[in-house]
Amino acid sequence: MNRPTLLASFLGLSLFAVVPACSSGGASNGGGAPPEGTPGENAATTAHEPCTARDLTTPDQDFFVDISESSGIRKGNFVANPATPIPINDHSRLAFADIDGDGKDDIVAHSLFPNPQKGIPFEHLVYLNNGDKTFRDFSDESGLRGVQAAFFVFGDVDNDGDQDCFAGLDIELTGQTSALYLNDGKGHFTKKGASGVETADLAANGVFGDFNGDAKLDLYVGNGSSTSAVPDQLYFGNGDGTFKEVSSRLKNRPSQPTNGVVACDYDNDGDLDIFVSHYGVSIGLGWRTLWENDGTGSFTDVATKRGFNALATGNSWLETTGKGKGVQPGDPSTYVGSNGFGIDCTDIDGDGQLDIYLATISHPVDSDESRKWSDPTMLLLNKGEAGGFSFADATAAKKLPFNEGDIDAAAIDFDNDGRIDLSVTRDKKYEASYSQWDQKAWFGLMHQNEDGTFKSMGMASGINDKDGTTDRVKAGQNLGWADIDGDGDLDLLVGGRDNGGAGRANFLFENTIGQKNGWVGVRLHGDGVNVNRDAIGARVTITAGDKKLVREVKSSRGTYSSADSRSLLFGLGAQGCESGISAATIEVRWPNGEVKRFEAGSFALNQYVSIDYAGGLVAPPRR
Repeated sequence: MNRPTLLASFLGLSLFAVVPACSSGGASNGGGAPPEGTPGENAATTAHEPCTARDLTTPDQDFFVDISESSGIRKGNFVANPATPIPINDHSRLAFADIDGDGKDDIVAHSLFPNPQKGIPFEHLVYLNNGDKTFRDFSDESGLRGVQAAFFVFGDVDNDGDQDCFAGLDIELTGQTSALYLNDGKGHFTKKGASGVETADLAANGVFGDFNGDAKLDLYVGNGSSTSAVPDQLYFGNGDGTFKEVSSRLKNRPSQPTNGVVACDYDNDGDLDIFVSHYGVSIGLGWRTLWENDGTGSFTDVATKRGFNALATGNSWLETTGKGKGVQPGDPSTYVGSNGFGIDCTDIDGDGQLDIYLATISHPVDSDESRKWSDPTMLLLNKGEAGGFSFADATAAKKLPFNEGDIDAAAIDFDNDGRIDLSVTRDKKYEASYSQWDQKAWFGLMHQNEDGTFKSMGMASGINDKDGTTDRVKAGQNLGWADIDGDGDLDLLVGGRDNGGAGRANFLFENTIGQKNGWVGVRLHGDGVNVNRDAIGARVTITAGDKKLVREVKSSRGTYSSADSRSLLFGLGAQGCESGISAATIEVRWPNGEVKRFEAGSFALNQYVSIDYAGGLVAPPRR
């Protein structure tokens, strides 16, 4: 019996309890923006039109618009081509997080390559979302600007309803350690003394999740980045902003540099597992780690068993490997893995199973066996229960392009057609060896076709300079997706990596296509007693027509803990309407295993609904 069934049987609950929509009086929050505050506190009450079927709008040209300057997110960024070359890189590690609790995703951007060991400290920029495609600088007021850390991971660690943050330090710096900062609810952060996470060793990325099922957020820290071979660490949260290290629960931890981490329930047993991307092939063969959770927060590495540790096929650019269709010589125990970077986990092929998209740097060098056979960026499809939840490489079959320098990776549905698309940033270091634009350092955007293959649309999208006269988003670093203006589609933030002291500000692009197709947004709230307040680990399934869409709430993903919006956005394309009302249903599996279902008609499409663990569904009333 699986965990949800067991829990429901024990409590005498129906697995599919229908919870009706409820409405409340009060002022509108305007448009389709997510409701501000918590349900029952300031719920959205905007009237909406009856559900009307839409023709599917497909992407063509220039469906992203550069609003970097007009948005205000470049205040404090380094200007392009300064008179004196700057000695550090700029703010390329980034996250979306609602730090002031107004229901809108704010931006935190971190400096990438400062040199604090030589007097050039870390610095962080913070921008609050005005909700109208503009942001206001909040860097100094936040208390985060001068924190000596390489990245932040946000989560409500003390269950008081706001976003706190783990500040990870990835270098040895006298007098400084990783630390925890608590939020006062308005976006002002104060360092928590003796939080227990100060022991994080060369922290390079991390994820929050309730790994032991006690409704308190725990923390997995990936250590070493691409330079240091040290084991990762696990901390259990006490629910008051303090943690206890329990790394012994990671059985046989490898000492490898960790470059990317994501947590999701790949085996559908109701608990969070952890996928780890290691760098590189010279340490531990570059094998990846898959920590399978036993439900109590004890983990076993099953990467080899599940086909995640290393692929047999090698570099897909070389003729001598059959362009990724060959087989490495020798026993699988000697297979070369990858120089891993960003990683994401979601249902990419629409079969209800969570898949993996992993970015790597893979050097196609015939004379070097470790480079010849190292894994390129890969799409790994989950075979589900019938296949033992093992993974099969579908990169070549799905027609994804090879690039030597892929960095950060995210799987999203940018046009709301109900199919997951793929996005990736790329390093500029290797592009001189290639002539095709998809092998250059342009931002990669791969649109999923109806047959499950992908079409590269980076140059057509409006994100890159299609005329090639400027670098624009070439050599981007971290990336994040969030609906910054509440119109029902995902907008794009890209960290602009500096090139040799020339200066490079970050980029923000407005999505102009997604809202033209059908969609529904879902924001979940835990009660802090049965379910963590952020509902991290909750799974939402929306069924509309012949589409069954699955998403999970994540704290972060990618390399250096990029963070997308916590609001789950589901694209429905031309489906979801029947007789003027929503024909979609929502099913929520909470992290404690309880399942609730919201029937068609209890909410409307093309808007955000808020679902509270204790209070149910809050949605604008039907007009």
